[in-house]
Amino acid sequence: MLLIIINIFVFVSGPARKIEADNRKLFQQVVESYALSDAVFINRHVHQRITYVATVGANKEKLIFYDETGVVFLLIDTPIRPQELNELIAGGLISESDIAYGYFKKPVFVIDNDDRLQYMDIFGKTVFFLKKGE
Repeated sequence: MLLIIINIFVFVSGPARKIEADNRKLFQQVVESYALSDAVFINRHVHQRITYVATVGANKEKLIFYDETGVVFLLIDTPIRPQELNELIAGGLISESDIAYGYFKKPVFVIDNDDRLQYMDIFGKTVFFLKKGE
């Protein structure tokens, strides 16, 4: 039983903690390189390339997108959630925790839950949709 617990700790949570530590290290590098004040790391998104997203400003009014080398390639105003997303939440199809920011040729909202992976551009137009399990 002890060996099973140790294996789970090392092989399951170990890689996740390493990714988390790498995310923090890269974020710190970006904050220092670009002298960002009030920056907060949001998430890491992978589609064709690894993209990291953070907010900047006391009121989180800007989003920055940077790559795995620490180069900021996009700075935009934080978008208002489109009506289409609000309708999906109100209809019970997705929850707030299913929504994240990502990058798919342009900034997108990423909807990721058990049965859908959907990219919606910041204006509410669906960019790409995959049904999980197919």
